[in-house]
Amino acid sequence: MSGHRPRHLDAYVFMPCTFGLGACALVACPRQSWEECAVMSMRKRFQGPRRAKCCAARGALRAALLFPLAAGAQTPGALHVPSPDWRDAVIYFVMIDRFADGDPGNNDQGKGEYDPRDHRRYSGGDLRGVQQRLDYIQGLGATAVWITPPVANQWWNPDTRYGGYHGYWATDFSAVDAHYGTLADYQALSRALHGRGMYLVQDIVVNHTANFIRYDRRWKAGEPARGFSLITDSQGQHAPTQAPFDRNDARDPVQRSEAIYHWTPDITDYEVRDQYVNWQLAGLDDLNTENPVVRRAMRQTYGDWIRKVGVDAFRVDTALHVPEDFFEDFMHAGDAQAPGIATVARQTGRERFIAFGEAFKVDKAFQDTQARRIEVYATPAADGTRRLDSVLNFSLYGATLDVFAKRQPTAELAWRIDNMMQVHARPHLMPSFVDNHDVDRFLASGSQAALKQALLAIMTLPGIPVIYYGTEQGFDKRRPAMFATGVDAGGRDHYDTQAPLYRYLHEAIALRRSHPVLSRGTPRVLASDAKAAGVLAYTMQHEGHQLLVAFNTADKAQVLTLPAGSFSASARMHSVFAIHGATPDQAADAQGGLQTLLPPGAGQVWEVEGPAAR
Repeated sequence: MSGHRPRHLDAYVFMPCTFGLGACALVACPRQSWEECAVMSMRKRFQGPRRAKCCAARGALRAALLFPLAAGAQTPGALHVPSPDWRDAVIYFVMIDRFADGDPGNNDQGKGEYDPRDHRRYSGGDLRGVQQRLDYIQGLGATAVWITPPVANQWWNPDTRYGGYHGYWATDFSAVDAHYGTLADYQALSRALHGRGMYLVQDIVVNHTANFIRYDRRWKAGEPARGFSLITDSQGQHAPTQAPFDRNDARDPVQRSEAIYHWTPDITDYEVRDQYVNWQLAGLDDLNTENPVVRRAMRQTYGDWIRKVGVDAFRVDTALHVPEDFFEDFMHAGDAQAPGIATVARQTGRERFIAFGEAFKVDKAFQDTQARRIEVYATPAADGTRRLDSVLNFSLYGATLDVFAKRQPTAELAWRIDNMMQVHARPHLMPSFVDNHDVDRFLASGSQAALKQALLAIMTLPGIPVIYYGTEQGFDKRRPAMFATGVDAGGRDHYDTQAPLYRYLHEAIALRRSHPVLSRGTPRVLASDAKAAGVLAYTMQHEGHQLLVAFNTADKAQVLTLPAGSFSASARMHSVFAIHGATPDQAADAQGGLQTLLPPGAGQVWEVEGPAAR
């Protein structure tokens, strides 16, 4: 809140309800217990004939109570804070270069790498920009910010004619890239997040460095110098600047014997495991992650980001291109000088630090080969040592895209929901998403109506929802800038908190955050269509609480029929969310069945009274 008010009111938080779902009176609550007080006030007010309308606003209001604090929460927090329960998190994913430009002075480093008219080059976003837009992110309802790697990158590769604006082409894993700012800027972002009760997720790379090593057709296994050459980039470098990764010349017998790299060409067959884990991905220099020197350097480097900046979680890029046992060492090594990441996290008070891997494998409909493959990386080794805590849920992404954007039979998603609960040991810790920086935007193939359904699905299913920047503004290109001077921005900023998708996401996130059953519960699929677009219905159940979620992906209204025994007899169901506005309450029949009409494009959630049916 802004402006002046009497000092005696400083101990209170004032919360208006203005979300187009029914107005509520201004509520004043003691700051130390504002959330509990407000929820009690809402429960008292959401009675009578307008109950269905106001219940839909209740979840939105509860999360919105944070926003008056967000606007004024500029006091820096601590660098090190306890971990949250990540099951309850909602993550906003930012590509640093494309999100916000807080310091135009660092945009152009004079090596031909900066051109906001060219999507291949740096556009000007930086860490200060992210910090300056935290009100916008927190206002959406996100509780954590995931940033692309902030480390020093290869700025421009003349061989591939592409730049490292994205952060995944490291030349120094231990330094902040000059385009993004300084270590102090990064620490300030961390403190700003922690001061708001939010958390910082850093994207990291352990599989490769930037593209310096090149092999021609003369390459032969066991002869690393054969067909070998080095690329000189726009900075005049032909190797990373950080030791030991600077030891990349296979023509030097000493460097060759140190074996920091695998000395391999590009992958040509992704089905051959040796190539998949040991050869170069898209020309990027593949690190020998079996080498103890490499492993120790990675533990030391990424442990320092936790110690120095206060990073709360890691997203691990290209995790499947690294042998599984690397992560046992990376996370849990007992080296006193360079301990495993889990140990470093505990030393800084982060008992629930999470590291989740990118596992870019999408299963075909009604198959789980890839899901089982990626689960290996989150499964403890034979001796019980954990690897990664979880992996991104690409299989759920594929089914969500098929069913909502491509209008495939809803049975595909129903099957995937059941399957993921069987295949994955900890599905509630698997980040879920509808699009990201490596795939086409959802809106490239789907409608905004379908996007709303897909977003509601990830908000009401197990997993940590991830919102890719710009989704809330209706972006349909992969990596446009949010700021006016950036690439593909159209000469204007895109931080509109009144945008329809921003407001919708705000309310969908509020629904999740106000109902723990959605972040901790178990899904039970009740209905789906095996032949075409149509209905999908499931409940989420946890500790006696139950919500019913229902969709209609068809163009015409569909009757949702749930069989006897779906609920306890005559169970009452109160509407708490609907894509198309207020929805009538429901009640099961005497046999615990339900029949109701779902309009086209529906996405509806009801809170079910009474015990869950077995």
